[in-house]
Amino acid sequence: MMKRFNKAGICCALALCVGLGANNLNAQDHSAKTNRESSVTAADWASYNHDVRGWRFNAAEKSLNPSNAHQLVQKWRFPAKEAGATVGAIHATPAVVNGYVYFGTATYPAFYKLKPNGTVAWVYRPGSGQTSTTLPEGGVNRIDAGNGFLSSALVTDKAVFIGSNSGVFYALDRFSGKELWKVNTRAPGFPEHHKANIFNASAIFADGKVIVGGGGYEHPQPLDPDYPCCTGRGFVVAFDPASGEVVWKYEVGEKPKRYKKPIEIKDAKGNRTYLYGPSTSSVWSTPSYDEASGTIFFGTDVHNSPREPTEDDPRLFTKYSAAVVAVDVKTGKEKWVTQLNPGDVFNHAMAGYDPKTGVYKDCSIGDTPKVYTVPVAGEPTKVVGVGCKNGGFYLLDADSGKRIANTPVYTGKPAYPLVPKRNPRMIALPSQIGGIQTGCATDGKRVYTNGIDWLSITTDKWEGWPEAGRVVSISTDLATEHWRHERPKVRVPQYTGGDPVGSGVALGGGIACFTTTISERLVVLDAASGKKLKEVYIGTVWSGPSISRGRIYVGTGSILFLNKRMTGVLHSFGLPGEDAVDRMGEGND
Repeated sequence: MMKRFNKAGICCALALCVGLGANNLNAQDHSAKTNRESSVTAADWASYNHDVRGWRFNAAEKSLNPSNAHQLVQKWRFPAKEAGATVGAIHATPAVVNGYVYFGTATYPAFYKLKPNGTVAWVYRPGSGQTSTTLPEGGVNRIDAGNGFLSSALVTDKAVFIGSNSGVFYALDRFSGKELWKVNTRAPGFPEHHKANIFNASAIFADGKVIVGGGGYEHPQPLDPDYPCCTGRGFVVAFDPASGEVVWKYEVGEKPKRYKKPIEIKDAKGNRTYLYGPSTSSVWSTPSYDEASGTIFFGTDVHNSPREPTEDDPRLFTKYSAAVVAVDVKTGKEKWVTQLNPGDVFNHAMAGYDPKTGVYKDCSIGDTPKVYTVPVAGEPTKVVGVGCKNGGFYLLDADSGKRIANTPVYTGKPAYPLVPKRNPRMIALPSQIGGIQTGCATDGKRVYTNGIDWLSITTDKWEGWPEAGRVVSISTDLATEHWRHERPKVRVPQYTGGDPVGSGVALGGGIACFTTTISERLVVLDAASGKKLKEVYIGTVWSGPSISRGRIYVGTGSILFLNKRMTGVLHSFGLPGEDAVDRMGEGND
């Protein structure tokens, strides 16, 4: 579903904008920025995926390579050990432009800009005056960061854009940190506003617009038996970068409505009655963009509540659950929808596996669809490659959405030993916190996927199960596996197995780097061979790394399952001796 909005001042008329308007933004005093190198370049990592194609690949990286990556050392950390400052958990991939680092925190909510030497340039604090929703306890991947930030920043020549976990999207002046405008998607005035709206996806800049996914995150709400589940929808919205005006908004699926009679679903966790549906949860897949066709691509989450069945169609799900969607960049009009995990209706009051249908639940698409070209039947074909939480990596025709290929997906019951046996080409096993989460990467020649095996999350048993974590390198057409990096076994309460890899993979200079969830490491591999070049303990981590100008940047801290730490550190790693970033000192941005 798509809605188009009048551009004539709707933002201010509906009281969506707070702070400076378009004229103020465009009339910034550039006289105070003499000699500043403000333009974003290819050497920067200015957004979650580095580029709008979703590759997570810095092709301009020339300093780091497989022959010297083993020499990596910590150049600085923020805050410094002796500072005694408290900085919240850093969940997202840091953005880096001209040596300056931009990131938000999930706890102790703040957004930071650091100078090239790791000292503070400015800090923006969102305050406590946002519309918030108290979430019920429970759930394996419950996310509640209050007013904090779980997404990465988008940095442009003039501004920084980021969405919060309380559903507020911000535009900040890049040089001063001053608030330019903000849009509260939980408040009246925002089209189809909803009390559970959040932003977990990161924004991209495409066709002169700031485009980002969000929506109603109601996974944990059904744990409250009195909560009238569920009315939220995922969305992708295009903002005017100067004013915050909504240019267009695409709604995922039909608008939830009250059923003619309540729907009861019974599974291994018990009974739950639903009053509204079908509810499509928040879009947490960061979009990608194909400029040639003018198309935005993104993945969707699963239904939090079912559709109302009819005599003609008894299904409880629609095509919008666990799907990849393509929309027009100018209008938001839907081009195609391709579902990857049919039958997926899930929330934290439901079991993660349905033995009647054999469907693994909560297998949404958080990964960004990566845009590239491969030969199909001898013809160069533009495709999108995307990972899914069911453990498969999929190749879809970018023009039609037709499925071209996918890696093997496990369809057996959650029982051990596995029946059928594991296909050697399988990347990861499906589950609520397993499969391919998000952050797969490509250099246009190979695809690099993260992966988590956690099949036992669907049962009450865990001891001895084949839990694992890995990174796998495959050809862009999925036909060939080049190597797989299996993580060593770790043991903590409720988990014994290979170290999970949930973070994004970053590519540049012939290296591939990522973080590990339980052993708490930054790992650097030779992208061609998979050989381990460096492994550094950094502490509790969920953030993925970014690569820019001979440096690797990564944040620590986590509000998620297993290892939790409510405070964080931003690390900058580089080669010994003075480098390009050292020479920047306090910077000239």
